[in-house]
Amino acid sequence: MLIDDFFTVIETADTEAGRTYRVALNALHPVFSAHFAGNPIVPGACIAQMIKELAADYLSGSFFISAIKNMKFLKVISPLENPEVSVRITCTARENENISISSVINDGDSVFFKAILVLTPITKNESAPHPVLQRRMEALRLCVLIPTYNNRKTLACVINDVLQHTTDIIVVNDGSTDDTVEILNGFSGKVEVVSYMPNRGKGYALKSGFNRAEELGYKGVITLDSDGQHLVSDIETFVGYAEKYPGALLLGQRTIEGSMPAKNNFANRFSNFWYAAYTAYRFNDTQNGFRLYPLAAMKGLRPFFSRYEAEFEMLVRSAWKGLAIAPVPVCVYYPPAGERVTHFRPKRDFFRISALNMLFFVLAIVYGYPSMLFHRLLTKKKKL
Repeated sequence: MLIDDFFTVIETADTEAGRTYRVALNALHPVFSAHFAGNPIVPGACIAQMIKELAADYLSGSFFISAIKNMKFLKVISPLENPEVSVRITCTARENENISISSVINDGDSVFFKAILVLTPITKNESAPHPVLQRRMEALRLCVLIPTYNNRKTLACVINDVLQHTTDIIVVNDGSTDDTVEILNGFSGKVEVVSYMPNRGKGYALKSGFNRAEELGYKGVITLDSDGQHLVSDIETFVGYAEKYPGALLLGQRTIEGSMPAKNNFANRFSNFWYAAYTAYRFNDTQNGFRLYPLAAMKGLRPFFSRYEAEFEMLVRSAWKGLAIAPVPVCVYYPPAGERVTHFRPKRDFFRISALNMLFFVLAIVYGYPSMLFHRLLTKKKKL
């Protein structure tokens, strides 16, 4: 299991369409409090795991999740307010070895979640499933890069989830002071680990991960946060786009279910505005850390800044360098209440971002726009 003992089956009921499970959520499980301080919720990783295990019981087999489709978060599942929920499982299609199941989580008149999960069976002779994206990622020389700092509650879950898709994983332990080292020791031989002390910030962690990825021969990395907010199954979307747009920087664009918190919304709009001013390109989500960086096309392009502003910096400098940037739709969910556990320091980090904007305002005029014009003319000349 990805997460042990976070739910218990109370009763089941069979119908012609499928089976409904009544489950109790074990409210004291620490994973429910991993994202939002003082406001426990059931994360998407837990929901997917619960449905997979119930489907395994319904279909009398062992499976791993190869894809999640048509996912809709309609209402927050709180283990305190909703200690019991119903999960309806319906088998909708079978194609080759894969089985598609429709799943709905509800409680009375409230529907919390809907999705279609594509499951691949694990045969009795297999000790573990072959990661579903392994061959495609090896062909593209891609790996998944997970920077982490004090995310002990979700780190193991995220790594286990990624391992279902690929074994090409680099975790950067950015000076964590919790149980991160012990957790990573449990994955010895399964993932590549870069570790250092003290904490130096996400930009430094990304740079360290990029350097290690290049040493190992990778041509690109998919960056994924360790707090469990990114849906790991969206890695397949990045791989598909990488096959279609080789050499492009792929930027995750969040599909929001529910309302984005006001602070996040303001910060994202602020970032989007200045990015358009510096590059003449417009994206709806320039702050999303779910990205694919084409290392082979970004030779020498490493962040100068060491913390959160580094991701914005690399996005701007990539545009100035003439690198193709393509948006990739990804899912994210924001509950209407509570506060996300974050290491962002509002006053200090906002000051650093403001200083970066002042610097980029000057650089865009004297270097950025001339550089983009040069690369466009060079591209046209090559086409001729």
